[in-house]
Amino acid sequence: MNRRLAQHSAVAALGVLTALTFAAAPARAAEITCAPDPHEIDDPALGVGDPVVTASIAVGGTASRAICQTRDPLPGKHAPQDVDYIGFTATQGQAYTVDLVAAGSGLTDPFVGFLKLNDDGSTTSAVQSSAYDGRHSTTVPLDAGRYAILVADGSQEGYPDHVLGTKTIQGEAGTYTVKLSASAPPPVLKSVKITPNPVKGGDSATATLTFTGPILPGGTTAPLSSSNAFVAGGAGSLFAPEGATTLRIPIRTGRVSQDTPVTFSAWVTGVGPTLSTQLTVRR
Repeated sequence: MNRRLAQHSAVAALGVLTALTFAAAPARAAEITCAPDPHEIDDPALGVGDPVVTASIAVGGTASRAICQTRDPLPGKHAPQDVDYIGFTATQGQAYTVDLVAAGSGLTDPFVGFLKLNDDGSTTSAVQSSAYDGRHSTTVPLDAGRYAILVADGSQEGYPDHVLGTKTIQGEAGTYTVKLSASAPPPVLKSVKITPNPVKGGDSATATLTFTGPILPGGTTAPLSSSNAFVAGGAGSLFAPEGATTLRIPIRTGRVSQDTPVTFSAWVTGVGPTLSTQLTVRR
């Protein structure tokens, strides 16, 4: 779960990294071919200078490229991981979904997302709900302007010298196809309710999270935090599967010497408001 939750923040992190400068690794001999991708070598997200968007996609259409990477930067690249940008123009107030509709055998931990291409050449993460499996992402309604679909793979592998590094992906094994669609915005949290409330310390309760619509393909996470986990805390899964309109999370409580209020807050990862409710744990 922790690894996947970390992946949900990867799109935002990559947007920040574009503002940093990385020293280019010395060129080295490499029997690596990026032939399936006519746009290589670009690597805008982890490189230096302004983003480079040489591929584009039409709304309702598809685009095919390839991830080409190894544990050390390839000649002409600035980082081991290959991160692709595919540009498109958004219409004011429209939400969009990107789906990874095909992936080569080398892409074992792929993820897609959206970035805003700013006028100064920087990028920022668009507000979006990313699927738990990394293969889908849906934005909130966007402002008009230029955006990019981001595609990368987070896989790592162990090498013979016992180094764990970026997985080597090359040739047809790295090919993929993404589809861009105009869509409804992702569902957000509508309400959070805990029953029974109040509850006697040592007994259990249940938090029910209700969404504004069915959870999108690939599922998502809906974290539930407690202001005092020693008195009362969530004990169930935070994963909301595709199609779910509610998520029920068991809450365990401890014995208390006096009635104690505990605030629970919940949200849908990446989008929407944080809603809170209070549970009273009685002595």
